[in-house]
Amino acid sequence: MDGWPPGYNTVQVNLPPATLGAQTALQGQVGGGANYTGIMHYRRRLKDGSDKDIDFGAWPNWPPVIFDHVSSITFATATGEDQEAYLVARMDYWG
Repeated sequence: MDGWPPGYNTVQVNLPPATLGAQTALQGQVGGGANYTGIMHYRRRLKDGSDKDIDFGAWPNWPPVIFDHVSSITFATATGEDQEAYLVARMDYWG
């Protein structure tokens, strides 16, 4: 995923409910300053079939890895002016 223009850039992956581990990594960047990548939000599928939103807020709170029973994950990059960031996302299904 390419993080351009400046600010937050996201991609939401909706999937059938599954137990999985999801991970992000910053693959590369262009421009000076800091770039950040992580998991911005996901929906936990509860045992009763309902979803619970887990929102991590601003970029300093985004974890690089989650492990849960999910139905949606939002991967994100945070970039500044005249910067680009490239995110790699991985999902490993469990069980």
